[in-house]
Amino acid sequence: MFLSRSPLNRVARINGFSAQIRTVSDKPSTRTSRAKRVTLEDFAQPKKKKKIGSRFETHPDSPEDKTHLPPRDKWRQIFAWVPVNDRVSLSNPETANTVAECFVPKGNTDRVIIEAFPGPGQLTRSLLALPKERIKKLIVLEQEPKYLDYLRPLAALDSRLKIIPFTALEWDTFDRVEEQGLLDDVETSSWDDGVHPNLQFISHLPITVYGEQLIAQILRLIPNRNWLFKFGRVKMNFLLSDYIWQRLTAPPENALMRCKLSVMATATADFQTKMYDELQPYAEHFHPILVKKATDKLSNRRIGVPFQAVEITPLEKQVINPDKLDTWDYCIRRLYVRKATPLQQCIEDLGPGAQSLIPKLSATIDPKTIIRDITVDQWASLIQEFDAWPFAPTVCSH
Repeated sequence: MFLSRSPLNRVARINGFSAQIRTVSDKPSTRTSRAKRVTLEDFAQPKKKKKIGSRFETHPDSPEDKTHLPPRDKWRQIFAWVPVNDRVSLSNPETANTVAECFVPKGNTDRVIIEAFPGPGQLTRSLLALPKERIKKLIVLEQEPKYLDYLRPLAALDSRLKIIPFTALEWDTFDRVEEQGLLDDVETSSWDDGVHPNLQFISHLPITVYGEQLIAQILRLIPNRNWLFKFGRVKMNFLLSDYIWQRLTAPPENALMRCKLSVMATATADFQTKMYDELQPYAEHFHPILVKKATDKLSNRRIGVPFQAVEITPLEKQVINPDKLDTWDYCIRRLYVRKATPLQQCIEDLGPGAQSLIPKLSATIDPKTIIRDITVDQWASLIQEFDAWPFAPTVCSH
């Protein structure tokens, strides 16, 4: 699974891929607590039942016919109890139509689409409204009860729509898709034959760190051709924040945004912005709309930051050897701790004696190059020399 809400460490596994995930609640608490004295009176008092709240209740303004979404000005009230600190959804129907046409344009046929985080389904409705020959099956992954209230009536009207009522932040959800046979009719396409002609992944990306972790793990599965990539080079379309997009695509000269994610992204996939200006300003196209306060601080992971529609396609030629993926992780992670430091000053972070690699790397990398300025091809050379180094530390899967 991608992420877990359990406070315990979890190990995610999918087609041989594993990654240990630690949630925020794993951090040791620094609070001190004072023991409460328990008396007989405490046992005599009946305990109050925990109120479930209106997350599962129907709002008075919610229409009886949920095949149609409520007016945009009612969304804030009707979906008030949906956790919106990380969930952004298209709410403007005209914008959703434009995005649907962009993601599945004329000429596409028999598409099998997995849509993650659809919210109440504005984009879902626009996808289903496209000419039927374009989409053969639309599989939506959504767990919020109030959003499901507006998705299930669509499935009753259109047999192409399949609902998996679980979050896309867990690998188990994708296992359920396969267990139900929803991908049985998807043929495997040769990696060299271009982008998969039928299978496609579409998602609104959560704006929190979990969204960034999600896309980082998806990209990490490309070299091994796991997950959906076992079917071929599957095209992915995202609605995501400008902040995450900059981190994904930042070139070496972008000192502020270049990071480990940028290196892995550039090494595995091609990135294209499909819509930006058409989605601005945020408040005219998306839900929720942030009510700003004078005390609010600016944040790149806050509701209201610019969003854009993008396309990510796995590269045909992968610079990362699947067998060396853990070595790539190790080297980039260790060196990016000091990303503003020249290579010659921090290469020892790879292991005692790693300074001996500098002469072998001098033909491809200037030792004075700072870590964030190293290109993907130079990383490939560095990792090749590290892997051949007799004294390299053993790199284990985590």
